[in-house]
Amino acid sequence: MMFGNLNNYLLIAVKICGILGTLIYSIFSLVIVKQVSTMSKNVKDKFNGVLIAFSYIHLMAAVLLVFLALTIL
Repeated sequence: MMFGNLNNYLLIAVKICGILGTLIYSIFSLVIVKQVSTMSKNVKDKFNGVLIAFSYIHLMAAVLLVFLALTIL
């Protein structure tokens, strides 16, 4: 009986850690978008548009991952 409750608590802890991890990753993705936009203002290159597009795609994937973690976990 006691191990059944312990397994439930461990499962809840793993779910919380997974959701917090995806939230931290989405904050990291926001930092990447900010850094890429700052870099593209200071460094003129023909690939700046591509880098900005990839950083926003990365941000959208991170936000989607948060919603996916909330749904599945």
